[in-house]
Amino acid sequence: MIRTAPLFAFGLLTLAACGPIQPNANPLVWETTYPRPYEALTSCLAQRTPTEYSVVPAIDKRLGVGGVLLSSRQTGKKAGEFDVYRIDDGNSRVVFRSDVLTVGGSSYIIDQARQVADSCAS
Repeated sequence: MIRTAPLFAFGLLTLAACGPIQPNANPLVWETTYPRPYEALTSCLAQRTPTEYSVVPAIDKRLGVGGVLLSSRQTGKKAGEFDVYRIDDGNSRVVFRSDVLTVGGSSYIIDQARQVADSCAS
């Protein structure tokens, strides 16, 4: 897991350097704005993610972005990720992407991620 942290941070920086978020063709994505600073929100997402996932949080203060990579504790495979973007001092945009492909457009991890993010909003 330690080796994935630098790669995740590099990927996060690369994503931030690419400019504004473009619509993602992957239907297993949601995006919401929360009234909380991005650093606190990123930390909360990492802390409240269910224990069935291992997490790798990263924050880049210079770019105003954070992220949390989720991997399955059973398989070690990437399950999803939260990307957190600073809008202003008190508001952040969270984008969740699931790597769990399902038929029907929804999955357990997407529901879990939404519940975790909503609980971090207060």
